[in-house]
Amino acid sequence: MKRIGAIFRRDLAAYFKSPVGYIILAVFAIIFGVMFASEMLFGGQSDLGANLLFMQFMLIIIIPIITMRGFTEDRKSGTDVLLITSPASIFEVVIGKYLASFTLLLIMTSSTLIHMMFTLGFGGTADAKTAGAYIGFIFIGAAYLSIGLFASSLTENQLISFITTFGIILGLMLLSLIASLLGSMTTTLLSKVNIFDLTDLQIDSISKKMVEIINWPNPSTKLDNFSSGIFELTPIVYFISIISIFIFLTVRMIEKRRWTQK
Repeated sequence: MKRIGAIFRRDLAAYFKSPVGYIILAVFAIIFGVMFASEMLFGGQSDLGANLLFMQFMLIIIIPIITMRGFTEDRKSGTDVLLITSPASIFEVVIGKYLASFTLLLIMTSSTLIHMMFTLGFGGTADAKTAGAYIGFIFIGAAYLSIGLFASSLTENQLISFITTFGIILGLMLLSLIASLLGSMTTTLLSKVNIFDLTDLQIDSISKKMVEIINWPNPSTKLDNFSSGIFELTPIVYFISIISIFIFLTVRMIEKRRWTQK
């Protein structure tokens, strides 16, 4: 734990020794603040849950910026040799770096609590839907961070790390659109070339099942119930699984580099 703590403190401090940490916090706070202020001025109240749902799309930019320095900066400066040959295990190094990026995500998210205070102060409410939106935002951000950290372990170029993370997250976000298009194409194709003499109900069922299968990896679909104030175990297991898989892949990638340097 001491080794993880040392790496965690080192990487968290690194975010604020450069403009990166401040820029991320400022951009997030400004965008969220503008949405909140406009809703309060023109509508008299603000839906924090809906705002956080919108901010999920901002993660496609924010997460790659947070994680692009993860391992690329160490490789570029040569300090990665010290890390992978230190007494700390590769797993401890990866966990320390991941916790640092996750802490920055939490700091960023906590900046919205002032808006909740204003909402409550002006007679608004913060219910189960709001809590679900916060929990969902943190979980999806945590999953994307693990993907970004893995991407940073693949290269020593921060731009390539950024583009890789951006591309993976964008692909996940577009799964709903892709699934919908393929579902419509399947319905049309089976209707015109109905060699199995399927009924309309059967064709519709096949198309819906295809949409579900294609869209299953999409993290956003796992948050629908959270946004409605319904808390389930399945989405939590899903996100923990995604985080575990990409942390494991990151560890394997760093271990591979360690052995090639021996």
